[in-house]
Amino acid sequence: MKAERIAEISTIVFAIAILVFLGALSFQYLGYISHGSYIPSNETAIPIKVIAKQYVWEFVYPNGTVSYNKVVIQAGKPYVFQLTSADVIHAFYIVQLGMKMQAIPGYTYDLYVLVNQPGVYNIWCAEFCGPGHYTMKGIMIVTNSTG
Repeated sequence: MKAERIAEISTIVFAIAILVFLGALSFQYLGYISHGSYIPSNETAIPIKVIAKQYVWEFVYPNGTVSYNKVVIQAGKPYVFQLTSADVIHAFYIVQLGMKMQAIPGYTYDLYVLVNQPGVYNIWCAEFCGPGHYTMKGIMIVTNSTG
């Protein structure tokens, strides 16, 4: 009976230790994304406004150019996507990077992005936003920084 009690307590302590460790890692990772800590301090992130609307992503570049469902950035340069929503709650999800951030009406959230590999990355809405939710898809085109 005593051995069973020790095994039970050991299991609980081990589970708590694992959960605390994973929580600390998650908290650190969230800080990296939320504050752009992984971007070199000598570089300034280029802001791009992202406005979620049923059922489209609107991107507004610093020069005022607007595009829908497609954003083009350069590899190796830091960007900050300033996320908001014009109607309901959405979730901006860059699938291949595993980066996701909520877009909520009346609030703006910063998502720092630094992609080193040129290519095409999928953007999905990961929050049910209405009957056309499945059509809310976009792409992020990452071009070579040299050309």
